Amino acid sequence: MSTASPPLSQPVILIVDDEVDITDTYAMLLELHGFSVVTAGHGAEALSKAQLAMPDLVISDCMMPVMNGIDFCAALRRLPGGGTVPVILCSGAPELHDLSQSSHNLFLRKPVFFERLLEEIQRLLPPGA
Repeated sequence: MSTASPPLSQPVILIVDDEVDITDTYAMLLELHGFSVVTAGHGAEALSKAQLAMPDLVISDCMMPVMNGIDFCAALRRLPGGGTVPVILCSGAPELHDLSQSSHNLFLRKPVFFERLLEEIQRLLPPGA
């Protein structure tokens, strides 16, 4: 009889975007690359999900209804454990946002090529995540 080791936990990535095509596409591609994915349509929904289970990394759009990505990032940082979660903010119109006071780790201009996103996720994920 062999002893099977428990499955290694997959890093959890929270994708926040009000465009369902983006969340669905990123979720599918990231799951194919071994990540566990949670999605949200705006910052307030993402904040609720992060309060239930803190993700290992967040990819968030900047412009969304209810709560934008910059406000979500600030609120995430105030949660227990949220201060160290890497956050990638994305926007097709960076000139519309004041990112100077934001606590995100990386900004990517849309459209974001998946290969680049995957490289940045690997770079930003904490060791052991």
